[in-house]
Amino acid sequence: MEIVQSLLSKMGIFHKPQIKALTTLFATILIACGKVNFTNLSRYSQRTERSYRRQFKKQFDFAQFNAEVIKAATSLHHSMIAVMDCSFIAKSGKKTFGLD
Repeated sequence: MEIVQSLLSKMGIFHKPQIKALTTLFATILIACGKVNFTNLSRYSQRTERSYRRQFKKQFDFAQFNAEVIKAATSLHHSMIAVMDCSFIAKSGKKTFGLD
């Protein structure tokens, strides 16, 4: 979690309580069993459900954070490509494509 804290500090738009809340959130998501919701997150951490709700009201730039994570995890000397799968297969009950 030290890497996450340093990346959030590097972004320069967060205060210490927000950095602490986000690092707790990311760590708790990794260990939580079942669905990831505020109630379940509060079971597996020392924060309350109310604390998570308050933190989620604040904006967070996931695109910038993901870019910082990629920069920290990869070397600048290598070429990188981005791939996104935009396919969508519509299904409706018994008429699911590929199932008989």
